[in-house]
Amino acid sequence: MKQITKLSLSFAFATAILLSSCNWWKKETLTVAISPYQDIAMIINIKNLELEKKYNTQVELQTMNWEDIIPAVASSGKTIDIGFGSLVEYLTKSNNINKDTKDPLLFIYPAYIYKGGGFITFNNDIPIINSSDLNNDSLVASFLKNKIGAQKNSLYEMLLYSLAKRNNVAYKDLKIYDTPMNDGLLATQNGSLEISSAGLTQITEALKQKGRVVLTMDDMGFADVTGFICKKSVLDKKRKEIESLIKMWFECVDYVMKDIDNNSKFSLKYLDEKAATKYTLEQYKTALSQEYFPITIEEAKEAIISDSGKFGYQRISKDVSDYLFTNKIVNTKPAIPQFIDLNNQ
Repeated sequence: MKQITKLSLSFAFATAILLSSCNWWKKETLTVAISPYQDIAMIINIKNLELEKKYNTQVELQTMNWEDIIPAVASSGKTIDIGFGSLVEYLTKSNNINKDTKDPLLFIYPAYIYKGGGFITFNNDIPIINSSDLNNDSLVASFLKNKIGAQKNSLYEMLLYSLAKRNNVAYKDLKIYDTPMNDGLLATQNGSLEISSAGLTQITEALKQKGRVVLTMDDMGFADVTGFICKKSVLDKKRKEIESLIKMWFECVDYVMKDIDNNSKFSLKYLDEKAATKYTLEQYKTALSQEYFPITIEEAKEAIISDSGKFGYQRISKDVSDYLFTNKIVNTKPAIPQFIDLNNQ
């Protein structure tokens, strides 16, 4: 009997250890909405880096169109728990989405910054605005007196609003023309516009044609923040899993950015299967160069979350909120998001 008892106890102990080691698979799955873009694709490395096991959190990635993520996440977690979203888009839509609800959609943490845009000209008399010139009232006023092409309600128009506000230039006096970037490039070349907004494609073409870049998002410290969005109820219910997911994101970014040549293969495979744009390695590296990726939580705190950060989100949010209200896009200024407290452990 004693021998049988010992064997039973040993079996029970071994079973307990086995169940404990496999317990992470029993965790409630966190469903994450992603879109097939070069930046977000880095999260695919959760699997090959075995981060689910490390953080005791099971993640299910669901690919969908960018414009479908906010509606999916806003559906009270019925289909998606958490996803990626644009801070500017969130601020623009949050009043309507969160109207008359006790379970608001939240923008809870930053992931990365798009900083690749700027303004170009073919007029050699127009001054260049560098980061050291941003508070030079006379130089900025001289820059802003020109005819500028920027699509209405775009991030580029918001940047001009922020620059004018910073230097006490009346925004209503600016001569901004609602112009898509490709049209703006041509209009600037032929002189009907003096300055135009430009992305990577337009900047590259302008430089080929002996144009100049006169202001960049990077120098301005004004850009769109992409980060994590979820409903308050989901955050309350799955706070631990969500914190783990955010930490996984930074590990994935660190992995890719340390050695893009060798560590981008999983991202590129995913993009080749899911994205409309098919990237070569060099194209992928060029695309990533237009963005800023903090690789640790501490770096994100310093560059984005801190009031003194280069891309301080509170300053950007306040300027976007003011712009939306001033231009009557919203009736009430949207609230600036409060990010969750996340340590680096």
